[in-house]
Amino acid sequence: MIFLKKFWCLQIFLFIFFAGQSSLGTANDSLPLAEMVKKQFDVGLVPGLKSPRLLVVKNEDAALPDKLVLVAEVSGKDSVILSAKSALAKINNVYSPKSYDGFNVSVVKGVDKTIGVVDSQGEIYTFNSDAHVVGDVLNLITKKEDQTSQNFNVQFEYDAPRKSVAVSRVVYTVNNESCDRSLKSAYILPLNVLISKSLEDFDGATAFEYLQKLNLDIQAGRVKGEKLMSSFVVLTADQALVAYKNNDKNKLIESMGYLVADGGSSESCAPESYIAEAYFYPDKVGWSNDLGFLFAEAGYYSESVELLRKVISENPERTVAYLNIADAYWGLSQKDLAAENYKKYISMMQQSGKAMKIPRRVLERS
Repeated sequence: MIFLKKFWCLQIFLFIFFAGQSSLGTANDSLPLAEMVKKQFDVGLVPGLKSPRLLVVKNEDAALPDKLVLVAEVSGKDSVILSAKSALAKINNVYSPKSYDGFNVSVVKGVDKTIGVVDSQGEIYTFNSDAHVVGDVLNLITKKEDQTSQNFNVQFEYDAPRKSVAVSRVVYTVNNESCDRSLKSAYILPLNVLISKSLEDFDGATAFEYLQKLNLDIQAGRVKGEKLMSSFVVLTADQALVAYKNNDKNKLIESMGYLVADGGSSESCAPESYIAEAYFYPDKVGWSNDLGFLFAEAGYYSESVELLRKVISENPERTVAYLNIADAYWGLSQKDLAAENYKKYISMMQQSGKAMKIPRRVLERS
């Protein structure tokens, strides 16, 4: 009996707690009818809630925004914890009177030190990060009829100090425009006007317009973000390196093959369409150089050349990159280009007093 009484008091406390906050607790909102619910997510977005669900509720007027409603069990019955009436803006586009731009909804399970991102194909990717993620993450993902290779993830998390669900970050994603159209890269954007906006106050139409202007600034190079490293790519590269050190050629080829894009309708995917964007990291040049080396060791010479060209263009003083790209050109039977880069490597090694460390094959091929 004492336990039940405490449990009952806890439920009442939770209800009062959330209803009493400026950002959480829209207890005056009635529960949506079941037939109006388009989609439902089980979501651990706000700590302490029992049986929380995020609902996408359609508007009776098809031209008006759908509504996002967070529901949880309070005092034995479902109650509305928060409601966002303007987040899912419907923005007319020029292609069809019944087609709208705006945002898709996705919930990504929160894992500490990682960021989950949804690309323009609706696929979820995981990236390494220093972010401290406690609960699940609500993603509002831009959708635009004529923009299929880039999108934005506006990510909402529970903000404990403010006791609200608010924008924690904005992530920009880039997909391959050809081949398998898979994700190439993702960037956390610098501080912007959307950060800390509460979900309830989030104006999707205004945000969408802002993000389209931001996209133009990104394309023009006026705004740059922090490039994220794919958890899968890092793990695969580590496995390939172990295989190389163990002289396990088959495992090396298998591992590096996972990093080669599928050609889609073509037999293969042109490396220039994705390699540099996917695998070059300005602040991890050594890692990118090593990956270029592993591509060549696995026999993916064109992929190696494409990545190492980017390494050299951004870091022309990186001596070993000339050796690696020369070996890749040699593998492609492009011996003139191989010789040119071998000679550059020899010159740089001589200038640094390391002529005795030049491999014999370099002297033979140059």
